[in-house]
Amino acid sequence: MIELVDVQAGFGGSAPGVRQPVPAEWLQAQLQRHGIGQALVRIAPELQDFDLCRSNQRLYEATARAAGLLPCPVLAPAACGDLPSEEEQVAEALSHGAAAVVLRPGPDRWAPEPWVAGPLLRALAARRLPVLCPEPLVPALTVARWAALAPELPLVMAAVAYGQERTLVPLLREFPNTFLSIGNNFTAHRGIEFYVDRVGPERLLFGTGLPDSEPGAAIGQLLFAEIREADRERIGAGNFRRLQGGVCR
Repeated sequence: MIELVDVQAGFGGSAPGVRQPVPAEWLQAQLQRHGIGQALVRIAPELQDFDLCRSNQRLYEATARAAGLLPCPVLAPAACGDLPSEEEQVAEALSHGAAAVVLRPGPDRWAPEPWVAGPLLRALAARRLPVLCPEPLVPALTVARWAALAPELPLVMAAVAYGQERTLVPLLREFPNTFLSIGNNFTAHRGIEFYVDRVGPERLLFGTGLPDSEPGAAIGQLLFAEIREADRERIGAGNFRRLQGGVCR
């Protein structure tokens, strides 16, 4: 079994019809059961979560006591004065051991345009702190605009639906600071082989989609993909480690 770092996992969020949120301990147990050494985690699902300050506090408290869970807090533009400056938000995230951040324009009520997001993206780019971009919140066209605005900022597309190859392949080729998680909903037949061939193994990151989906599909896709073993190891954890090595703490 190769080393695996899951970049697409979450816990703690509420969902319609679910009385109890998923606890961090449950997620930790699932990762251990499936041989996943670490996971980049956020409060999810985002569409039912509207208090980013409270969410981040819960996230930091949970990840501090759960080994293997790397916090991925929420950041937002600070133009209204109700949040610390963008630079202060990034510094606060790093002080709590954040391995990336997630931006969610819809739930947090801000437009993903450069004239709104620019200061935040530049503050993140100055530290090379990766940004997780779940497709329901940050679609591919927004990722492309952000990638052009902040070319030093790693942007990780996640929860990408099947059938977008004609957009994603040229996007990944055009913007070397963009990456793709193979977690749910990445279900393309021989999709890993396809992207390795067309954009390179260094642009793919392992993810599962926990707790919304079980991790076996993502693990199976990677372990049985017809690619070089060195490329399998890059996707499993090596590419994430490389991004973490570039963060300016």
